[in-house]
This record gives sequence, C-alpha cells and structure tokens, in this order.
Amino acid sequence: MKKLTTGVLLAGAAILGGTAASQPASAADVTLKFANWLPPFHHWTTTARDFADSIEKASGGSIKIIMDKAPLAKPPGQYDLAKNGVRDLVMGVSAYTAGRHQLYRMAEVPFATPSAETGSPGLHKWYTKHGFDKKEFTGTKLISAFVHGPGLLHSKKEIKTLEDIKGVKIRVGGGGVLMAKRLGAVPVAMSATKAHESLQRGTTDAAFFPYESLHGFKLAKLVKYHLEVPGGLYTTSFYVAMSGKKWDSLPSSAKKALNKAGGAAGSKLIGRGWDKADAVGKKAGIAAGNKIQQISASEKARWGKAIKIIKDDWVNKANKKGLNGKALMDELLSMMKG
Repeated sequence: MKKLTTGVLLAGAAILGGTAASQPASAADVTLKFANWLPPFHHWTTTARDFADSIEKASGGSIKIIMDKAPLAKPPGQYDLAKNGVRDLVMGVSAYTAGRHQLYRMAEVPFATPSAETGSPGLHKWYTKHGFDKKEFTGTKLISAFVHGPGLLHSKKEIKTLEDIKGVKIRVGGGGVLMAKRLGAVPVAMSATKAHESLQRGTTDAAFFPYESLHGFKLAKLVKYHLEVPGGLYTTSFYVAMSGKKWDSLPSSAKKALNKAGGAAGSKLIGRGWDKADAVGKKAGIAAGNKIQQISASEKARWGKAIKIIKDDWVNKANKKGLNGKALMDELLSMMKG
C-alpha cells in the first residue's frame, strides 16, 4: 500500500511538473485592456500598438496589453472609461472635455512646436515637473502626454491671407473655436471622426488638422489646398491615462515598467509615430493633386497678432489659479521647442 501511495504521489508530481513545464515562461502576470476609438486605418492603431509593445518589453513579458477593436465610448467619454475602471488604459483629447485639464491644455497655442516628437516629451516633462498631473488627472494616472504635429489649414478654396479666410466654415476641435473666430472664419466644432462627413456634405469647407488627417480620416480628396504654418497654427494635447484603481493594484514591477516605457520616453515614441503619419498624410495630399503652400512671413505675423489672445487666455487662466502664467507659458514653449 505504501509503495502504491508513493507511486501515485510520484506520478502526480510528474504530471504537475509536466503541466508547469508546458506553460510558457513569458506568460503575463498582468493583462491590461486599452480602449481605442479611432478607425483601424488611422495611424494611432499602429502607434498605440508600438507603445503597448514597448511597455510589454520593459516588463520582460509580465505585462500583456490588449487593444480594443471597437470604441466603447465616444471621444469625449474616453477619460471616464479609465476613471470609472471600465478600461485600464485610454487615449483621450483634453479639448473634448473642456475644464477638466486646464493647465494641460496650455500647450494648445500657436507656433508651439516644430514636431510631435519634440513637443510631446516637452509637454510631459513640463507638466509633471510642476505636479499638475496630480491635480488634474484625479482618479487616473497620466502615463504619457503628447501632442500632434504642426496644425495647418486644409481647404476647398485657396486661402493665403486673412481676407481669404473670412467667413469660411472650418471644422475645429474643442480648442479651435476661438482661433477660427479671431481669424474671421466660422467655427464648426466637432470631433475628428466627423470631419470627413462634414466636408463631404458641405457642412464645412475647411478643417484645422495636422497632415496625418489626410490619410487617417480620408480627407485628401475632399480638399484642394493645404496652408502650412511653421511651428503649427495650433496643436492639441492628448494623453494616455490609466485607471487609478488599476494602477494602485499593480505590483511594483509592473509600475516600474510603465514608468520606464511611459513618461517622456513614451511621449517621444508616440510623437515619432505621429510625425511619420504626417509624412504619409502629406504624400496623400500630393497624390491627390492638391496644392501645398506655406504662409508668408508677413501674413504669419498678421495671423499671429489676430490669435495672440489664445496664448493670453491660457496665461490668464493660470494666473487665476495663483500661478505665474507667463513664466509657465514661456517655460512650456521652450521645452516643447526642444
């Protein structure tokens, strides 16, 4: 009986040992779900996967990130997906939820940065240096801040001067309303995903976007002209944020990996992906036979004077919070320009 029992135990141990041995050594200890609201042909799908891969690599395979294939909420609802714990990671646009991340949006000013790869880590370092992420990303953890490449004007008719833009219906994001008004245009606020339909139907005749939108939202054949502005006519602040509850539940090793691959390093990686997408978008505009022009120095000065109020408004908002708005803005722009 003793021999039988011993044999059974040894056999069981062998089975268990074999089962353990058959498990992959790199099996993930932590699985994170990453929300996605953009179409599969938009560069974010690839850029986000590259970003996720960098986190998995930093974790040594202990973290696995699964990307959603369909949106769980509209663009303005992305932040709440993380805050409410519906998704572990989200990408959002602060301009879509006005008032939530005010200091974060100080980056949304004219002529801010030459590229997304330069501006994105600059924004992240500035914002976290002052601890603003702890005050404005309540209930979540800011993983990486980023901006898109230089914003420009895409239009159905040729626009080179303030006189040309007067009365033109322009698709704008949440931060572009005042800019369009100051330039004499008619702002039509909507999320980026609705831009194609509005241009196609004639609800708008132009749009504020970086170049990537020509491919990412299939706009190249809906417009005929592209007016480039050195440094960008504007930029938009985006973020990758994590559920606060999920962050708190993670083991220290996972937090270390997220901090290593995220932060300014993640911002730079995402920015580089955006710049590559801008190059693809510009090629799409050229392939469509569109005309690309750069604003003249004298006209840029005129436009800059007209929209100076945008920068002044952000400075004033910071002042009202008891901060030195001008000093903060000057530092931010210096860091975003590299």
